[in-house]
Amino acid sequence: MNTTKNKSWFKQFWPWFLIILPMTAVVGATSLLFTAIDNKPDMVVDDYYSEGKAINEDRTLLNNAKKRNIGADVEHHDKQLIVKLTGIDSKTPINFSLHHSTLAARDVSQLLTADAAGSFRFESENDLNGKWMLRIEPFDKSWRLQKSIVLPTENFSL
Repeated sequence: MNTTKNKSWFKQFWPWFLIILPMTAVVGATSLLFTAIDNKPDMVVDDYYSEGKAINEDRTLLNNAKKRNIGADVEHHDKQLIVKLTGIDSKTPINFSLHHSTLAARDVSQLLTADAAGSFRFESENDLNGKWMLRIEPFDKSWRLQKSIVLPTENFSL
């Protein structure tokens, strides 16, 4: 005898199997939607025209540093970066910024002052591993040094 005719539909395997397949797709899509909403990309720029104009300004600041023969030697020690500027006499404070390549939450910007030896020291609470855009500029923003770096590394120059 065939016992499947006597069973109700909810006691059989195949209806539940056919219900579970679309339900897993719905649950997966919902969790993916919430993940996408919580983790918005940082690299999208709303005002691309202003960003394009800022790139031209960046080039003039970089060229000003080249004309003045300004450079920097940077040493990396654990969670500390030591910057020694060359080509300038004054020990005015500098704006030091590290921009992470993908995570804007890890970006850091500080105003650094020179110690007695003329070195600028940046100390971070977080690990500095990864790809960064290092930017150094004076308080009056008359020139700029910048370089894409991958940490950890021993020493590098700008």
